[in-house]
Amino acid sequence: MAFGKRWIIPIIGAVTPVGLIVVNISAFIVNNLAAFRWTIAILAFVSSIMLNSWAGLNIYRVVQRHRPEASLVSERNQELVLVGALGVIIGLGFLTALFCYSGLSSAANLPNGVTFITGVVAILLPIAAQAIFRRTLRGRRRGQTTSFVSGLPPSGPPGPPLPPSLSDTLRRR
Repeated sequence: MAFGKRWIIPIIGAVTPVGLIVVNISAFIVNNLAAFRWTIAILAFVSSIMLNSWAGLNIYRVVQRHRPEASLVSERNQELVLVGALGVIIGLGFLTALFCYSGLSSAANLPNGVTFITGVVAILLPIAAQAIFRRTLRGRRRGQTTSFVSGLPPSGPPGPPLPPSLSDTLRRR
C-alpha cells in the first residue's frame, strides 16, 4: 500500500505527457509511413521468428516431458522435427511480415480495428504462453538436470587438473 501512496500522484501526472509523446510519435510515423513500412515489417518478421522459436521449443519440451514415448520426441526423429519446425517458424514469420506490410499500405486506412485487435493479441500471446509453459513445465523433480537447447545435459564433473603453465611457474618463483 505504501507503494501506491507514494507513486499514484506521479503516475497520474505522467499520463498526459506520455500520451502527448505517443500521439506525436504516431503522427510522425503516419506522415512518413512509406519510410517506416519496411522497417516495421522486418521487425515483425524478427519478432515472429523469436516468439515462434521460443514457443516451439517449449511445446517440444512439454511433449517430451508428458509423452516421452511419442515419435516426435524420439532421438531418431529429432533432425526431421527440427527442420520441419524451422520451416513452420520461417513461414509464419514471413506471413506475419507480409500481413504487417500490407496492413500499412495506406495511412488513410489507419487506425483500423483489425490492426488494433491483432496488436493486442500479439502483446497478450507471449504473456499467456509464458504462464502456460511455466505451469506445465514447473513440476520438475529436485535434482533433475535441465537439458539445454541442444537436448544434451550439462557437462559432467571437471576432468583432472591441467599441468601448470609457464606463467604459473614464473609466479611461484
